[in-house]
Amino acid sequence: MEIAALQEIVKDRYFENDNARGIYHTALWFHEEVGELSSAIARGDKENAKEEFGDVLMWLLTLANLMQVDMEEVVKEYLENPRKKIPGK
Repeated sequence: MEIAALQEIVKDRYFENDNARGIYHTALWFHEEVGELSSAIARGDKENAKEEFGDVLMWLLTLANLMQVDMEEVVKEYLENPRKKIPGK
């Protein structure tokens, strides 16, 4: 699945509620999910980590939607940035 398609699905499903909640409170939810992912990683709980990776990704895309940021463009620009490349590769 392309990033743009996934971001659009997230927007269709969650934008109305997330927009009503606001960016600040939505960011707090994102931070909570990152904390849950960190805890799963620390415990070595791969199954729970898989679920939390999904949660973190969906909340990240939600935040991008609220800020009108095209994540496909972000990823493309990131990968093309010479400062982000590993030396010698």
